[in-house]
Order: sequence, then C-alpha cells, then structure tokens
Amino acid sequence: MTDVAPGELPYAQRVRLEALRYAAGRDEATTYIAIMRTFTGQIAGLLSDQSAAEVALRLAAQGLEIDTDTVDDRLSYLVEHGNLARSPRESEARSLREYLQNRARYQLTQRGELVHRFVEELLGHTDAAREVSTEMLGGIRDGLRALGRLDEEAIAGADPDALARDIGTVFAQFERLVTSTRDFYTYLSQVLVRYDLDRAEFQAFKTVLLDYLQRFVDEVARHMPQLADALGQVWPRVDALCERANSGQRLLGVEGETARRATGLDPADWGGIHAWFVGDPGRDSDAAGVRRLATDAMRALLVNLRRIATGRREQSRYGDLLTVARWFAEADDDTAHALWASAFGLYSCRHLGYPADDDADPVPPTASWWRTPSAEVPVALRRYGARTVRGRAGRRDDYGDAKAARLAERERAERRRAAALAEIAGHPGRLGTVRLSDDARGALLDLYARALVGRGRPLGPGERAEVDVSAERASASVPGGAGSVSAERASASVPGGAGDVTSTAWRLSVVRTPGAGTVVTSPAGRLELHDLTLAVEAVEDVAATAEERQATG
Repeated sequence: MTDVAPGELPYAQRVRLEALRYAAGRDEATTYIAIMRTFTGQIAGLLSDQSAAEVALRLAAQGLEIDTDTVDDRLSYLVEHGNLARSPRESEARSLREYLQNRARYQLTQRGELVHRFVEELLGHTDAAREVSTEMLGGIRDGLRALGRLDEEAIAGADPDALARDIGTVFAQFERLVTSTRDFYTYLSQVLVRYDLDRAEFQAFKTVLLDYLQRFVDEVARHMPQLADALGQVWPRVDALCERANSGQRLLGVEGETARRATGLDPADWGGIHAWFVGDPGRDSDAAGVRRLATDAMRALLVNLRRIATGRREQSRYGDLLTVARWFAEADDDTAHALWASAFGLYSCRHLGYPADDDADPVPPTASWWRTPSAEVPVALRRYGARTVRGRAGRRDDYGDAKAARLAERERAERRRAAALAEIAGHPGRLGTVRLSDDARGALLDLYARALVGRGRPLGPGERAEVDVSAERASASVPGGAGSVSAERASASVPGGAGDVTSTAWRLSVVRTPGAGTVVTSPAGRLELHDLTLAVEAVEDVAATAEERQATG
C-alpha cells in the first residue's frame, strides 16, 4: 500500500468520489439524473436490471427523447464511475436485433443508490427555516432511563431484537435532534448577516426569534441534568448492551464479515451521544455550546437593530434586486429595455455622451469594445451617474515662483550663450591656435557640428561648410567695460585689417585643408582638429569677397 501525502485523500476515497461526477460539472447532468431515477424511483427498481432500450423507453415516457445508443453510452459512463454495474443475468432473445439491444443489462450498486439519494435530497432542499426537534429530548431521556434500569441479569435475559429496537430508537431520536439543530443554526446565521431587512421584517423576525430561542434554550436547560444522569447510569453497561443486542441472528457478507447494523449497536457510536449531553475531559458538551450559540445570535440581532436604528448606508440590495427581477419577469420587451436602462444605466452605444477619446490618438468608431482601452470615467459619473462636478472647486495652485525661476534660469543661459558667441567673434579670421573659455568652446563645437550637418556630406579638399550666426542673436546683456551692451552689438564689432569692421552678423566657416589644422584650448582641455580650418568671417566681408571673385572671373 502506497503512502498518502499529507492533505491528500486515499485512493479508495478518491474512487468513491468519482460516483458524484454524473451530477456535477457536466452538461448532460439532466440526462444522467433522469437515468438514475429509473433505477431508484421505485423500490422494485433496486433489485431489477434494465437494458439501454428499456431505459430509453422509460425516459421517452417522461418526455425525454434520447436514442438507444446515447443511453447506452450514458449507462457505460455510470458503470465506469461505480454508480451502476453490469448485470450477470442472461437474457433470452428471439432475434438478432433483440439480442443486440438486450445484450448488456445494468443494475444499481450500493454506492450509486447512496449517492443518488444524497443528490435527490440536495435538489429538494430549500432555504426555509426548520424548527429544532426539541420534542426528541423527552424521548431520549425516557429511552436512556429504561436502558439504565437494566442490570447485568436483566441484560442477559433480554430479547436481543427488542433490546436492539430500544437502542436504535434512542439513536434515531438523537440523530433527528442533532440534524434539526444544525439546520436551524445554519438558517439563522444566513438571516442574521443580511442587511436587507426593513423595520417591519426585522420586527417580525425579532419577535419570533426571541420567543423561539428562549423556549429552545429553556427546553435544553431543563432536560440537560436529567439526560446527563440517565446517560451516566447507562454508560458502564454500554458494552454489555451492545453485545446482547448483537447476539441474535446476524447477516454475514459475501466474504464472511458481519454486516453493519443501525447506529447505536456498536459501543463506538455511544461516544457521540455522550459528547453531546455530557462532554469529555477538557471539552464542554455540545448542548452547552448550543446554548452559547443562542446568546451569540441575540448579540448579532442587537447589531442588526443598531444598524437599522442608525440608518447607516451599508445595506444590502437583496430586496431591491428581487423587486427589479419581478418587474423584469412581468414586463414586455420594450418595457424591459427601458427598465434595464433606468435601473442599471446601461444604454446602447449611440447614447454614450462622455468624451472618452484621446484627441491626439482617437479610437475609431469601428473598433470593438473588447479590444479598445478602457475610458477613464470620473468617480462621480461612475458611482452616481452625475455628469456635473459637485462640491467646491479646489484651490488653484500658484506657479508664479516656479515660472519666475525658470525665466531667470533661461535668461542666465541666454546671457552665457551671448557672451560665448561674443568671445568667439572677438577672434576674427582663421583660428589657428586659440584659447577660449569653456562656454565659448562649447558654443564653437555646437556651431562646428551645425555647419557639418548643414553640409549634408563629408568635406572634400578645399570644400567648405558654413553656419550663419545671425540667428543666434539674443536680447540678453553681456557685461563689458563700464556698462552692458547687447549680444548683437557685442558680436557685431569684429576687428580686422587696419581698423574694426562693424558687421551685423558673422559666420563660422569650416574648410578642409590637408596638412593644416585648428587647436582650441580651454580650462576643460585641448581640442585638435586635423585637416580642418575654422574661420570667423563677417557677413559683409564674405559678400565682398564673393563680388570680387565674380568680377575677376
């Protein structure tokens, strides 16, 4: 036998649970339940066997038309899971067709009958309240007292069947009491947690609950001492009672084992009734626990009463949904559509009026709602259906300080840029070896890169690339001398020749000169450009040079 992992059911139990498959999780559950009812519907069906054709005829009589081959497949499935078994009885056939139809016959198994009985009980179960069978307390007490009056001599001379009947009666009453108590408290817990009870319903439920619970608790408290005393008298002679009750003629199984009898005829069964009325060492009795549950129910009732009295909003919509469901059941098609839109706010697509699209990337109207992203709907519109903004408008944030800081930062950057350009313009002509500040060096590299990008292709020998610095004019002031001058004026005064040449703009030219280069030094380092010559030229000088070339050409 293989070891069973913790939390895993043994193999035999897993096989038994397979018998529940026909009624759970299958689309053909209706067919399977109808087939099982043909075997369990009458007491005569428990010992009978049927063929697929006979089952199909019985299903047809119930209005369920299924062909014989499908019924045979369903019956084979039930055989595989232990609900049915193939009958060993041979059937007589007067023709080949009759033989093919009746060649396999099926009969009910013990497991199948037990499972289907539970299935029918579950299908017929309702959520209605069920009273506790407190009348069984008196019967249990009288039965235990009668058994407690039997001494060893009386037990030895008692009729085994009569003694088994008395014990079975006590345990049947006890089982009825326990089952009804569990059903009652299960129903009670479902009602106490509901938030949909109005004042009238709560008042009626409170009156019935208080009266019934008080009567139930009083009944248990009155019988508890008597039942404990009666059970204490019987307890020492439980083994002798069970032995005498089992001494009569007993049924033996196929393998020679003794058949299982009713509850109470095994000494181990008495542990449950003892724990319910007396308890065990270190454990209180179940009857005392039932009384404590009644107290807890009273407290839960007070919580509901406080909720209704305060009128808090965490109420269930159970009653409202039942009312809406009744309206839907009674409404025609047009009224149902109007009710749907009014109750749930779900209109057709042409009634959507909330702008949910992104203006930069709108969703086409032909796109499926399943594949498009969800719209960001405001909370007020999603929860209350209100399209207007409620409440006071929020205080506007003042970004004046941040804006002023950014403007000042931009102004400082423009002033540094203008000063760097003015420093470069202060070195007219060809730049062989020149020393600049870090800002001027950065501006020179920027102009150099723009000139090459504007060229669009590599420079050949003698070819040149130019960038006009007239677009770099800035309104920032550059400190100089006794006062401040504009960047445009600072970059316009370029010394050259015998005097200073005034120009409104200048340009940087980059010429491919093999064997010659340009060296730019600054505090940040040294830059060497091989086979490239940089020159600062005034725009007027460039234009004059071009005219002279045209004239001499």
